[in-house]
Amino acid sequence: MELQLLDREGLTALYQNEMTVDFPHAELKPLAAMLRLMDLGRYDPLLAADGGEAVGYALLWLPESREGALLEYLGVLRGRRNGGLGTKILELLFQRYGQLFGEAEAPGPEASPEENGLRRRRIAFYERNGFRVLDYECALFGVHFNCLYRGPETDDRKVEALHREVYAEYFSPAHMRRYIQLPLAPGEAVKPAPEWVEEAFPALVEYEEGREAEAVRLIQGFWLAHNRYHQAEEEAKADLRAWTGDGHKLYLIALGDETVGLLHLGSRGGETDWLEDLFVLPEYQGRGIGSQAVRLAESMVQRYSQSMYIEAAARNQRAIRLYRRLGYDCLNTITIRKDFPGYGYDVVREERVYGERFEIRKDKD
Repeated sequence: MELQLLDREGLTALYQNEMTVDFPHAELKPLAAMLRLMDLGRYDPLLAADGGEAVGYALLWLPESREGALLEYLGVLRGRRNGGLGTKILELLFQRYGQLFGEAEAPGPEASPEENGLRRRRIAFYERNGFRVLDYECALFGVHFNCLYRGPETDDRKVEALHREVYAEYFSPAHMRRYIQLPLAPGEAVKPAPEWVEEAFPALVEYEEGREAEAVRLIQGFWLAHNRYHQAEEEAKADLRAWTGDGHKLYLIALGDETVGLLHLGSRGGETDWLEDLFVLPEYQGRGIGSQAVRLAESMVQRYSQSMYIEAAARNQRAIRLYRRLGYDCLNTITIRKDFPGYGYDVVREERVYGERFEIRKDKD
């Protein structure tokens, strides 16, 4: 038996022909959400084939760290069930990912005895296949789950952190607070939800000439936010020409019908793999839009480059912490500046690099 990675068309056919029959509607994530995660490089839809014949499938959600995978759906095709194929698929998945975490609906008083029996048998199946029930539970979009894990980690807190990471890297903080209870505290009530609720996600729209006015407005907002500089329109147009010239790619960040920011990629002698500028309008900040835009850029850049680079001012602690949370952990280059007499500045803090002391400065207010 082997696992074959499906493309978008393959996942769509599997979802429509098999999964809508195998799973109740309330348990199915929208196909659009799966396809979006695929575009982000964070979703593996796998077909299990034996002797060239499809026999089952598994869909896995990948954390950005790639430490294991969340097993969302496991299925054996109709006519091939009760022959041990589920066990074989799980073994192949474990070999592929090294550790697996999952969710099985928890038995509870709201369910019938028959339904609770089915839920217990499902959990027992995973336990027979090397999973253990973790010491925490979760509730996702109003459904209460036991949490399961198979892998080398023995600390449930570390597994919990990896598990939560999968959702926190996708949903905004507000959506997490409303719909994702992970962990579900003892005695905590499950927040009701109709079903999986997909929020409005940002998209990157490549700049076109007809959108000059929007781009100019955003570039002026960028300089005002970053340098408190009120940029003239002609200056912004000059930046626009530079940011859309050879070796540059400019994207507008769209949220539904609204343009809410910009993202500028550039080249410094090689691939267009430098995140040169990122800006989200102040009224849309704090909703995870910048993080989502960076991840969308990564999904494009990683198709042709091994890395994406970001340069941030040392005084911009907020940006540095954001990028670190997004996985930027390699200190690549250090820019050192010498200020000449007469320049007015305040010292924000001091840092040591290789034992040498440096100041982090900003312009005087």
